[in-house]
This record gives sequence, C-alpha cells and structure tokens, in this order.
Amino acid sequence: MRTILSSALTLFMTTLLQAQVTVDVLAPPGLIGSYAHTWAEPQVGSWNTPDMQDPAHRVIGTLVLASDGSEADSLVCVPVIDPSALAGKVALLYRGTCDYSLKAKFCQDAGAIAVLIINNVNGIPSDMGAGSLGEQVNIPVFQCTKADGELFRSTMEVGSEVTVLMGNKNGYYMDDVGFHRTGILMPRSLAYPELLTTTSDEYHVEVAAWVHNYGQNNRKDLLLRAVIEQDGVVLYDEVSPSASIGSGDSAFIVLPDFFQNGYSGNYQLEYSLSIPGNDQHMADNAFLVPFHIGDHFSLVPLASGTQEPATTIGIQPATPNGEYESCVHFRDPNASRIAVEGVHLHALKNAPATLEGTVLSVRVHQWLDEFTGLSDPNFNVSQLFQMANAEYFPDADTNAISVYVPFEEPILLQDDLRYLFCVTTLDNDMFFGYNEDLHYATNEQVYDQPISPSRNGETWFIGGFVGGPVPAISVRMADATMIGITELEAQPLRSYPNPSTGIFQISLNGHLPGWITVSDVTGRVVRTMQVTSDIVTMDLRGEARGVYAITLRSAAGQASGRIILE
Repeated sequence: MRTILSSALTLFMTTLLQAQVTVDVLAPPGLIGSYAHTWAEPQVGSWNTPDMQDPAHRVIGTLVLASDGSEADSLVCVPVIDPSALAGKVALLYRGTCDYSLKAKFCQDAGAIAVLIINNVNGIPSDMGAGSLGEQVNIPVFQCTKADGELFRSTMEVGSEVTVLMGNKNGYYMDDVGFHRTGILMPRSLAYPELLTTTSDEYHVEVAAWVHNYGQNNRKDLLLRAVIEQDGVVLYDEVSPSASIGSGDSAFIVLPDFFQNGYSGNYQLEYSLSIPGNDQHMADNAFLVPFHIGDHFSLVPLASGTQEPATTIGIQPATPNGEYESCVHFRDPNASRIAVEGVHLHALKNAPATLEGTVLSVRVHQWLDEFTGLSDPNFNVSQLFQMANAEYFPDADTNAISVYVPFEEPILLQDDLRYLFCVTTLDNDMFFGYNEDLHYATNEQVYDQPISPSRNGETWFIGGFVGGPVPAISVRMADATMIGITELEAQPLRSYPNPSTGIFQISLNGHLPGWITVSDVTGRVVRTMQVTSDIVTMDLRGEARGVYAITLRSAAGQASGRIILE
C-alpha cells in the first residue's frame, strides 16, 4: 500500500525528520569538509548527553589536545593536567584503556564544551557505550576515525587552529542542499531471492528521495538524478524536473520505477543532486544504495563472496528485560517457491568478556495477526507461531562472531503470509549486529509495512532503536522444489467424514504443534491454521466442490492427504 506520493511529483514538509548531525571542519581551509563520525545519543539509563539532532545543541569550537600527563597518547583515563587549556574548547583525545564516559567526564570537569575521541583502530568510528558514568555526562561526545584524528592533530602541531562544527547543521550555511539517510527510498530489501523476481510484474524498484534545504537561502532549479547499474552496466538513468525548495523545507521527488525482465547479480542505486551555483556542504549531495538479487533475503548489503550481512554496530536494549529478540519481516505473493535454510548473524560482547556459556537461538515465526499495514488500527504483534528454532553455541575464546546457523530441516513458506526471521538471546550482555548507514523510514512511509520488529522481554517494538539502525540478519533461501522434507507418516493424514459437505475432522496422529494448509487443485491456499490438538475441525463450507490437498508441517517434518468436498 502506498500511503503518500502517488499523485504528485513533490511534497513539502518542515520537520527535523532529516536532521543532519555532522562533524564539519570550518578552518583551516585545507581541512574544510565533513568527516565520518559516531556520537553518543542520550537514552534513559545510558548517556545524558544533549540530543545533537536539535540545532540548539550544535557546538562550534576549537580543538585542543587533552593531556593527562601520561606517556600514552592523551587517553584521559585520569584527570587532565591543565584544565584551563580545555575550558571553552573541544577536547581531542584517544580511544583506549578506559571507557568513553570516564574520558568524557574528566574533560567535562575541566570545562570542555564537547569531546572528540579518535578511534585507536583503522576503519569506521565505533559505537560508544555509556559505561558507568554516562548519566553524568552532559556535553556532546563524538568519535572520528583514526586517520582523520591524526590529520587534525598533525595540523594542530604545526600551529594551526582547527575549528569544528559538531551537531545539526540546519540553518548554519547560507547555501546547503542535500540528502539524509532517513529520506532515501530504497528497494524493499537490499538482498532478495532471484526465484521471486522472475518478471517485472513480480519485482521492481520504486525510485524517490526527500531533498532537504538545510541552508538559509531559498534554492531553485534543483535536479534529482538516479542511476542503477547491474554488475557495472548502466540500466537506468533518470533526471527529475527542476524543483524549488525554500529554506528549511523538503521536497519528495519521485522518478520512474525501475523494471527488468528478470533480475540477478549485484546492483547499485545512486542518487545525486545537480545544484546551480554554490553549495557549501557537498558531502550529502549523493547517496549510494547497493542491492543484490540471488539466494538471500536481507535488509542490509551483503559482503561479496561470503554473503554475510554488512554490520557497522552492535545493539542491545538500553535496559534489558529478559529475552532479547531482533527480527526482520518478510512476505511475498510467491513465497511458496522458496524454502528457508538458515540465517547469517553477527553477535558480540564488550571485551574482555567472551561468548563462553552463551546460547544464540535463530527462529522463524509465522506472523498470524491480520492487518493491512502499519496504519491499520488492527496492527499488532500478538499471534506468532514458531515454525523453527536452531541453537548455536559460540566458541569460548572470542567475544565476537559472524556465523551461519542452519535449520535442521528447510522451512517451506506460503504465499502472501507474514514471517519474522529472528535472532534471540537471554544474555543481557549480548549485542546483535546492526547497520546504521541505512534507514527505512521513507520505505515505511511509502509502503506502510513493518520492517524490523524487536522484542525486549514481553514487549515488542516496531519503531526499532534510537537512530533507526537495521538488523544485520541475512536469510539463506533455496528452491522449494529441490528441497527434501521428512515425511511424518507412511500413511496420509486421515479425515472424517470424507467426502463431506463442508465439515471435516482431521487426525494429526500426535505430530504437534504445527500448522495445516488446505489447497485447491490449482494450488491456491484456501485455509491456513495453527494446530495444537490432535483432532482439527476444518470448515470448508462456501468453497467450491472438488478435491483439496491438506498438508501438515511441524518441526519434525510434514504429512499430507486429500479431502473431497461434495
């Protein structure tokens, strides 16, 4: 269901939906630009830092190297030796040895207005846990990459002041138009099984994006361009009509859908902006979305070769309350073509803790609540039937794993039914892998469908975690016709009476719990129900007379039979 945008090219809004939290260097000229970062987001029982999505909390200041007097590189695991040097400045220091909150608290006590921590390993900045003092930290805490931090420090050491903007850039620059990850319409998933994309009628990609004017000046004649490549070959290249956007406003710009007569391989969708005249913040003028058509389902990109879901961060509930379950939602009108073989996942604990003695569960739930979408008043997560469960016991000598967990038997799916593929733990110290480079907010707005429900104890959350990171779960799928399923009984399921004018009593011979389907001669499913008792009453009154197939599926396998409706 499309809830917006079907009739107009552009829609406008004034909201902080696309608030851009950035780390920008404003001086010296050689460093001007935007830099990769993470920031400590406030949460109850965690950080008490300002919400940097609010422009009122934006910090502009000069970097000063914080020193604790030790030989190590400014780790600040003890109080700084010269508080006056940090007063009114942004403290620059290094990750390592002690937790983030202790470092930030020492800098805050010295009068720093914000903290920028340099990562101590190569790669992207990491997520910052609140540690024991997070609730006492009330200044912004950011982290940058090792390479960028060393560049800042070397510039400072030759006598140049480095001035940074940290926080929401809305309204700071005179001319500034761009995207935010919350405003990008992506494919419905970033990996999808080829067996469900055989024609353009079965699968296509809708292309659109929110373009936001963060600057003080009104802008006109903006163009949105989208290019889709398949394994390096351009298949789609479209440009929008020109749009004008007032200061602080956004336009939702829609381009033609992308169709292909059969899909396979690696694709990338790139959004970019053509902006007449000056733009003072170019870092957000393009956005790249990779997606893959093959034998997996995933909301995040897959690593080339391994097909593992791309993970950027570990997530757990701020206040664990029992079992923690992280899920992705799946539904397709041709799902009976495929079978689920297993799940790729990422899990970790903070060092020096290890995964010794922990248990991870991988589950498939059939989602039986009846609703049309998120906007349906009947939307709920209350009726789940667990179809499969597989356990994994991590090695004791590691604190992080990226593994594939197979099910004992492949799980056959049904057309147009909802499923949740989940990873679960009872360990309150466990983090599951997520990807924070993507956001499905616009997909939820356009398609009105749930993306990635999660559960903390007895409570389900549909909106996900703060910041909207996406579960790094990848589900391996196979051709259902090539899968062998264990037969439960040598003799078929029995029904009484048979034939019948509409009411059948079906004996399940103790194979419980399970779920049973009834299909007509064309393969159309006419009834589906969860079964927990040995005798099931099936009411087919109102259906056409003829022969129907009945199938029972449970954790042990399947059994089948037929019934005749007179």
